[in-house]
Amino acid sequence: MTGKPEDATPAEAAPESGPETAPASAVAGRVQQSVAALIILAVACWVAIVSFDVEDPQPYLFPQLLSGFMVALSLMALLRALRGKNRTGVGIGGRQFLNIAAGLAVMLVYVFALAEWLGFYGAAFLAMLTLYSLYDPQPHDSVRTWAVRLAVTVGFVAVIYVVFALGLKVQTPQGILF
Repeated sequence: MTGKPEDATPAEAAPESGPETAPASAVAGRVQQSVAALIILAVACWVAIVSFDVEDPQPYLFPQLLSGFMVALSLMALLRALRGKNRTGVGIGGRQFLNIAAGLAVMLVYVFALAEWLGFYGAAFLAMLTLYSLYDPQPHDSVRTWAVRLAVTVGFVAVIYVVFALGLKVQTPQGILF
């Protein structure tokens, strides 16, 4: 005897789980994961098509390898999401989406506008500084904070230059800066 009425059902009893009885939040998380995997798959396929459809494949080795891995991993993620194998939560809310969308907007402007006009390294500098400023929780009115942001951004661009220009000998878009 536990002191509880025998016909009462415990409040902690978990409902049956399965595709038919999945809570709406889990379904929303699964849909968000599937959409994200589809977007990444589309980008990976686009990069693969562009990088494999060239006369001289040597300069495109890095994008070919990267796109191949992206296609494989996004297919795996998509299959896991569609089959319900991922541990999904409630997904992201509107505020989180807007936070991510700001960074995506900066990257799209970088890729489709700034890289050709300013050059790869000048545009990378502006994009990195903008992203760092958007997501850095430090105050924007401090000279020290801006000095740190500028130093980190210069270091980031220097590492990119060493890796791609000197190490991999990749030709990057030339613009009005360099």
